[in-house]
Amino acid sequence: MGNLGTRLSVSPIKESLRNWTSSIIWTLVANKARGLRRFVVYRFSQNKRSDESTPTFPPEVVIEILSWLPLKSLTTAQLVCKQWRALIHDHYFIQKHMGQSSVVWHWYNVRAGRSSHVDSFSYLHGCDGLLLLRNNSSFKYCVWNPATRRVLELPDPHSGNYGFVFCYVPATGNYRIVAIFNDRENGRRFKDRVSVVSAGEAVHCLIVIKVGDERCERVVSLDMGTETFTVSHLPEGLTCNRTTLWDLDWDGKLALVQIVGQNLEVMELEDYKKHRWCANKKVIPLPSMKKGNSGDRNLFPLFAKQGDIWFWLKGEKIFTYTIKTGQVCNVKKSQTFSLSNKLYPYKPSLVTFEGMVPDTMLEKLRPRLSFD
Repeated sequence: MGNLGTRLSVSPIKESLRNWTSSIIWTLVANKARGLRRFVVYRFSQNKRSDESTPTFPPEVVIEILSWLPLKSLTTAQLVCKQWRALIHDHYFIQKHMGQSSVVWHWYNVRAGRSSHVDSFSYLHGCDGLLLLRNNSSFKYCVWNPATRRVLELPDPHSGNYGFVFCYVPATGNYRIVAIFNDRENGRRFKDRVSVVSAGEAVHCLIVIKVGDERCERVVSLDMGTETFTVSHLPEGLTCNRTTLWDLDWDGKLALVQIVGQNLEVMELEDYKKHRWCANKKVIPLPSMKKGNSGDRNLFPLFAKQGDIWFWLKGEKIFTYTIKTGQVCNVKKSQTFSLSNKLYPYKPSLVTFEGMVPDTMLEKLRPRLSFD
């Protein structure tokens, strides 16, 4: 943790924060090749020998054509040659392909009945078509690709975790899993609120610590590329209230969001490395709810992505709200969803890791964790 607590002015709180939190990083190296967007120009000819008049496809054209193929066709296309296989598994191509795909399922946890003879799993986090799951019987962790039906078992993490994050780190070209836990060996446990948010290339942990009558509210940020920590104070005048203030991924940045009247007020952490919040908060009109609904008391923002805000209307539905147009779409019924769940709009991919094996325990998992 280094000098994580040196920015805190209250000594007991500083010591508590330093002893309180640690992280475990598992690094999973995916099959990839650098510079794939500069691969050789493919020549198509019926003759074994080709000459200068043979037609060619520029690399960007090949990428564009393949990116529009459905996943099932890509599984066949990757068998054409080594270059195509490397291209299809390159992260740039994966992001491009997923950007042109539609959401297939929305993943979150649904508790299995007590009489169920099938192992139940908890969904923890999702990234690039991969799901981080925990077996609720054995408490083992795994990364599962539902599209390829392959799974990678993970080593046991530290006990007493407050949250997991599974993400891709462009700076290293690796996928990483971060577990935030309480280091009980080095100090007592002082906490009032702990929440973990993955946004962009950082993992943010909002911590509220009480020592006696003193209260400390800080955001601890872990840069995934450099594996360094920074600590930021909350914006002046903003106080953590677990029922009215939410910390969200707001298009790759951490944001503190609250509902005030008929508006959504958003404060972005513009630069966590410099501890700088936005100068002015964003004020966004809330989507109108039908008559008879209890309004903002049952409306919860989940995250924002590409100009859309994902909301949960308690006991009814999950939907997206386009900020620019005010349009509500992607409405899904969600009687079983709750704030303790994490929502993942799933798009399939062919991402694979060395050591993955065919799934056997997860064949009947999809209906238990998703809704259509």
